[in-house]
Amino acid sequence: MADRERNNELIGRLAAQYLKLSQFSGFDLIKLELESTTKDEVLHELAELLAKSPNVEDPESAYRALKEREDLASTGMGLGVAVPHGRDEKCRALTIAFGRSTKGIDFDAYDGQPVHLFFAVLVPVSSIHLHLQVLASLSLLLRQEEYREKLMKAQFPQEVLEILSGEE
Repeated sequence: MADRERNNELIGRLAAQYLKLSQFSGFDLIKLELESTTKDEVLHELAELLAKSPNVEDPESAYRALKEREDLASTGMGLGVAVPHGRDEKCRALTIAFGRSTKGIDFDAYDGQPVHLFFAVLVPVSSIHLHLQVLASLSLLLRQEEYREKLMKAQFPQEVLEILSGEE
């Protein structure tokens, strides 16, 4: 089992390095303590974070894209992680925002547990392939307990960006 865990860790790190997930985010797109207490509030707060990027024109449009996808099925993947994502006609380039809730928020995750780590991914309507690559890379990375722990302990946005770049 230890070999499998090492392999999964390596896959997660390589996925982050290959795509350099940090290139789609930035200091302004990271909030180390969300104010939200409900699922809908989280989606609004993440949309506001996404709109701090020059790639995202309108926070309300970003919210609608995240909400539309969330209404299909929860993006709470379990293990305290959710990756709300959506396609938005007012988005110019793929953008990732990160938010953390140390208390945890009920997000209808598959395992029924509260979510602490949120990665919101917004893409232009035409960026389906890159969108799927980023979601797969985030999923591989966030399955690793080591990375989830580091994200929970991060004190500065730079630490989150280092994890997303595979440099930590």
